[in-house]
Formats: sequence, structure tokens, C-alpha cells
Amino acid sequence: MTIVAVEEPHVLPRRPGKLMLIPVALLLAIGASMGYLFLTTPPKPSIPLGASSLYPGGMAQISAIAPLEDDGWLPPQRREVLAQAPSEGNHRVRVMVQLTALDKAGLGFNSTDFTVTGIGASKVRPVWTSAESARVVQGQALEATLVFELPDQAIALVLEGPEDTRLSLGLAHHGT
Repeated sequence: MTIVAVEEPHVLPRRPGKLMLIPVALLLAIGASMGYLFLTTPPKPSIPLGASSLYPGGMAQISAIAPLEDDGWLPPQRREVLAQAPSEGNHRVRVMVQLTALDKAGLGFNSTDFTVTGIGASKVRPVWTSAESARVVQGQALEATLVFELPDQAIALVLEGPEDTRLSLGLAHHGT
């Protein structure tokens, strides 16, 4: 009796790593194209500080900006909102917005429609307003005061209002 040794052919185990390269490469390609689209999208333009912008029913412009730490201003009513110091790394800014009604129907003002956005600040709502809402008739103007608590390091700040109203805050919010 003879024993014959049968050698099995040497088969390398399958490596799933090579097959995983296809979905990984696909995800990287999608991510790169999304990043490209996001980073190359031009920013929305804003109106320079002091210039007038279209506003639903009329025009809007920032008439003044003053850091509260510089001028010591306190509101005539509801002072308790601003009694505490701003949180660490923030400062408060008073923004005076002038709205002029040009349409026959006039224009409406609602303080909740306004936010400040920029690099280092996203959708900051006012902490104090001179009026919550108002209606302005044709030919009349409203001077609204909005106080925002903004990050100290924020730059390129824009006051955003209804229907793409965008007014630049410039550098005045940083004070002296």
C-alpha cells in the first residue's frame, strides 16, 4: 500500500481591502465636489455701511453703530435686560436702523426679522429692541434701535432683515 500525498494548491485568502477602495473613492469624490461647491459659492453681497438698501415697502439704512462699552448708553425702558455684563468673549453693540416707507401700503417692522451674521457669528438675535413691531405709513420713517451681543473675534458682520435685506456693519462695532 502506498500513500500518495496530495498537495492542495496554495490559494491566497481574498483581501476585502481592494474592494473597499471603490466605495471609499466614490465617497471622497462626492465629498470633494461638495466641498468645492461650498467653498467657491460667492458670498451674498451686502450694502456698505451708511448706504440705503431695499426693504419690503421702502428703504433701510444703518444710521449709527456704537459699542455699549464705549458710550455707556442705557435704554430708556427695560434696562434689566442689559444690566448684566455680556458673556465672556462677547461685546454688546447698539445698531440704529432707519426705515423709510415708500410704498402706498407703507412698511412693517418686526425686530424678530433681524439677525447679525458673519465670520465667527451666525444668526445672532437682538437682546434688546426699542420696538418689537411697528407699522410705518408712506413718507414716514422709523428709527429702530437694536442691541446685539456679538463675539469679540467676529468679522465681516452683516445685519440681515426680511427679503434678503443685508446691511454691512463695517468695523464700527469693534469700538476703540
